Amino acid sequence: MISLFKKPVRVHGHAIPSRRYTGWALLYVLLFVALPITALMLLLDLLGWAVTVKLLGASCYGVGCLLG
Repeated sequence: MISLFKKPVRVHGHAIPSRRYTGWALLYVLLFVALPITALMLLLDLLGWAVTVKLLGASCYGVGCLLG
């Protein structure tokens, strides 16, 4: 069973600290995971808008059609 508060591992008498999340880890996740996924979704949304409005001649696209 994995414990959240387990004792540090000892190697040759030296305590090895356990992993921890830092501000740098958050920055790396945002930069290398969240930003590329958000950019990809933005490009796919623009592609869907272009196909729907420009090629198919629809007057609106997306949630705006449902609300208005």
